[in-house]
Amino acid sequence: MATIAVMAATLIPVHAGFNEWGYNYTARLFNGWLGQWQEYAWHRRSGIPEHWTGWTDDAYLVMKWSKDWIPQADEPVGAWCTNHWTWYSNDYEEGTWYGWNSRVTWTDPNVAPSANYKIVEFLKVMKVGNDQAQWAVYEAGGAYTADWGTYASGVPKYVVFQDVIEVYDVATGLLVNTFNLCTASPKGLGQPIF
Repeated sequence: MATIAVMAATLIPVHAGFNEWGYNYTARLFNGWLGQWQEYAWHRRSGIPEHWTGWTDDAYLVMKWSKDWIPQADEPVGAWCTNHWTWYSNDYEEGTWYGWNSRVTWTDPNVAPSANYKIVEFLKVMKVGNDQAQWAVYEAGGAYTADWGTYASGVPKYVVFQDVIEVYDVATGLLVNTFNLCTASPKGLGQPIF
């Protein structure tokens, strides 16, 4: 399902505006396809300078991060990153991760594909400190671990504070259902992408 995207750049280029991959480092914003983000991450890791090939992976992602969020690093406490996902499916069952595992092919962000449902997810992940009492407060409020490692005490380093899925009927545009994954089960439907 909607995995938490983490930028894969180790050196951040300094320039204004969006690059060909959908990144605007000045605004701390990514706006593009999941496939575009994954290809960029692969090229950055491999060091092979390629152009985006058009792979969409049938999901659109808008990502924003805090000024102190450092890609692929040990973030300082309080640093955060948000993901706003959109995908289409003919179902939104829990068994298919609310339609994530049954996405309908989608190649044009301006044209909805032939599908029953448009599914939108918003989540926010943040680095937290090594304080078991504070973690208990986060957990009691519905936050869950982002599975990006733990402190020696076992306290998670990153938590998801918000994770809401909204399902819309494509034909009518009306909201059909809402799921708050911080208060419902299961929590944390995907694994982070590194």
